[in-house]
Amino acid sequence: MYRILLLILALSTATYGQGIDFFQGNWSEALARAEAEDKLIFVDAYAEWCGPCKLMTANVFPDPEVGAYFNANFINVKFDMEKPESEEFREVHYAKAFPTLLFIDAKNEVVHRLVGARQSPQLLRDAAAALARVDDLDKLKSAYEAKGTAEATYKYVRALIRNGEPHLRVANDHLRAADLDYTAPANLRLILIAATEADSRIYDLLLEHRQAIAELEGAQAVNEQARRAVRATFDKALEYRNEDLLATAVDKLALVDRDESRRLAAEGEFALALRGNNRKDLVKATKSYLKKGADGDEERLRKLFTDLEKSSFIDYSEVIDLAVEAGTAAAESSSEGWKDYYRLARFLQTRQRLDQALEVAEKSLAALGDGPANYRRAVQGLIDELREATK
Repeated sequence: MYRILLLILALSTATYGQGIDFFQGNWSEALARAEAEDKLIFVDAYAEWCGPCKLMTANVFPDPEVGAYFNANFINVKFDMEKPESEEFREVHYAKAFPTLLFIDAKNEVVHRLVGARQSPQLLRDAAAALARVDDLDKLKSAYEAKGTAEATYKYVRALIRNGEPHLRVANDHLRAADLDYTAPANLRLILIAATEADSRIYDLLLEHRQAIAELEGAQAVNEQARRAVRATFDKALEYRNEDLLATAVDKLALVDRDESRRLAAEGEFALALRGNNRKDLVKATKSYLKKGADGDEERLRKLFTDLEKSSFIDYSEVIDLAVEAGTAAAESSSEGWKDYYRLARFLQTRQRLDQALEVAEKSLAALGDGPANYRRAVQGLIDELREATK
């Protein structure tokens, strides 16, 4: 039944969670797409030599949270303002400093302008501020109540979601209509944006009409929304320590990615045990997560180490051993494993495992190789400190 969705998601998995997906067309094409999809355009106006621009490209735009928000709400464009690629754009818009970040509507008018680099949290706040300037909730609500059309409902629900307001009642009221046309683009788009939790009827509609929505909005959009919805339900399950809700999140993810659902199940078991007061349960769940969930996943391993490091059970030797296993595996999975080894060495130092800390610190220096001199000095300083302490 779900083979088509599995195929769609398999094709788009490589791009999921990769940050902002920048449009590759020219400026006229970006404007046309913005009008067709009723979205603002986010423009990164940069220069090749600009240091802060490079930092945003390396650290902010690849952020999965930033990518999810921007891909859902904007047409995203990058222009080098000193090259021919931006000539058409520069006929109307300018940048006196770099980076200049602009939010522009389909009429080619600037809605919001920012100058200077932003970290991820600030950029997300700025993006929300840009959307707030075009989302008149009172006006959209009046249009929804007066017309009740799919288009009016979609725009109102989208604005509610953007502004962090409850939206499920409005969306469900519309989608429960007996004569609803599920082939209408506005209804399909409404299902996509309103499927924010996996434990909902709207999420089931997303799966039911997955192929039509993917043809309209792209397989990646369906994939990302499905995963965000599962994660929202997963997080809610942890907040309320609800094992049934956790099982729902895992089961719903299994419909789109069985391997990832098994990882999520192991992650959930660990997260619940971490919030509990039974050390044996935590040890058992951690071992299972290391084997079935976090294995080979750099970010999961790194977070597992952090969670154990902060755990109330970290004074126990077996928990320390598991933290070391997670930290070591993260280092071995990373292209910059020296950082994980260094952090692990510092952790072992605080636990008074000095010989072990020295061994790990030396691995950090070896992994760093011919890296920056200041980093090498920092690692060497730790090694010297540990050698002195172990005499």
